Amino acid sequence: MTEVLKYQFTNIELLKVSSINAGFILTLATMSCLPVFGQSSDSNVTSSLMPITVMTDKSSYSDGDKIIISGMVKDQLNVPISIVIRDPNQNIVWLGQATVDSDNKYSTEATAGGSLWTAAGTYEIDTTYGSKDRTAKTLFEFTGYHLYPVQIQGSSYNATYTITNGTIISITPNIDAKLLVISIDASGNGSLTISFPRTLIDARTDANDSQFVVQEDGMAITFLESKSDTARTLTMSFSSHTKQIEVIGTQIVPEFGPLTFTVLTASLGIFLYVKRHAWLHREFIR
Repeated sequence: MTEVLKYQFTNIELLKVSSINAGFILTLATMSCLPVFGQSSDSNVTSSLMPITVMTDKSSYSDGDKIIISGMVKDQLNVPISIVIRDPNQNIVWLGQATVDSDNKYSTEATAGGSLWTAAGTYEIDTTYGSKDRTAKTLFEFTGYHLYPVQIQGSSYNATYTITNGTIISITPNIDAKLLVISIDASGNGSLTISFPRTLIDARTDANDSQFVVQEDGMAITFLESKSDTARTLTMSFSSHTKQIEVIGTQIVPEFGPLTFTVLTASLGIFLYVKRHAWLHREFIR
């Protein structure tokens, strides 16, 4: 009788354990069928929760660079998106619009630089889609200039510039003529502001500054100039047909550059060697 009771009790315990395991497994199976919140295969879910988003293709731009502005909207309003770019002082430097496509996305282009882009620093893009409660903004850096390294006999001298309606292809020094040849690809009538370090090229009469001569495809043109103790900056206009601009000074480095210095050092070494050899020869004869 005791053995029978033990057997029945054991069966009851097994049934309880089996019921618990079955319930646990059923719970796990049910949970595995539920959606997992906070995860999504759509990378634009976060963006789609906002009325509008905005971004740029790069974080920094120089004068003349193309700025690609893009983003998404949550709902279609059938109105264009207003886009404003402001400088570090919150002055408006660019206005534009973009149209939303069927995928609720938009994209447009702006050109960095121009007469209103007078300050380097952090610029702001503000977008508005229909009303003030549908806005977004993003920031980017505007360096304000391009850098061009001018190579002379193994040394590099940085010229900085801004240009409208064109690009600089090359800056080639002519040491004998004491000038720099700036080759450009003009897309229209434009302007060029370029700054040269005095260690690269200068125009001086005795100890005083004198004027550069600037030529556009061989013809002398007028220009504006500002200067500091270390650099001289020239601003000039050019036509859509311009190919070359020449800046002519009175001195260009290296007048005593690395090669000249090497030659002088070698010459001095030879001179000292010959002189010492002659002295030893005289002493030997004595």
